[in-house]
Amino acid sequence: MGSNSSHLVQSNNDQLMSAATKQYLANVPSLSVAGESMTPAQIAQLFDDRVASTQTVQTATAGRTAAVKANRDKRAQTASKVKAYTTIIQGMFAESPDTLAAFGLTPRKVAQKSAATKSIAALKSKATRKARHTMGKDQKAGIKGTVPASDIAIIEGSATSASGSATTPPPTEVAPSPAPAANAAHAVV
Repeated sequence: MGSNSSHLVQSNNDQLMSAATKQYLANVPSLSVAGESMTPAQIAQLFDDRVASTQTVQTATAGRTAAVKANRDKRAQTASKVKAYTTIIQGMFAESPDTLAAFGLTPRKVAQKSAATKSIAALKSKATRKARHTMGKDQKAGIKGTVPASDIAIIEGSATSASGSATTPPPTEVAPSPAPAANAAHAVV
């Protein structure tokens, strides 16, 4: 904005100089300006030319700004199609660098990971598995759960009685309580 504002200030000053020269010096026949004799109309025209030149610059700058914006917008709108087409061309002519060069492209580079990068990645993966308690299928296959023996006995006991294969023991008889003791308790009253 600094350049634009200085152009505006200069243009405004030039307009004021032109207008004031026309208003206040119109009756003066000529003035010696930088060693040259000039009429007030010539001096006013000098400032008017400077204003026109500044306006041309501002118009060109605005046009350039609009053109740059239009270019950016067009590139953003077409970027995905250009990328897809570039990928197609690189795939079609991967083995032919000369043909790719005709399109302005180069063969894709295959990323090469260093041994240190691979080692660090393996260590990080192992640490993550340990932190999350994740296991592979072989590790999972080696894990077997244990059921407490008491739970097994309960389940086996209910299974045998439900199937009827087990014999139920005969009910045990309960001996009656002695009657005289009960009568003695009532006699005390």
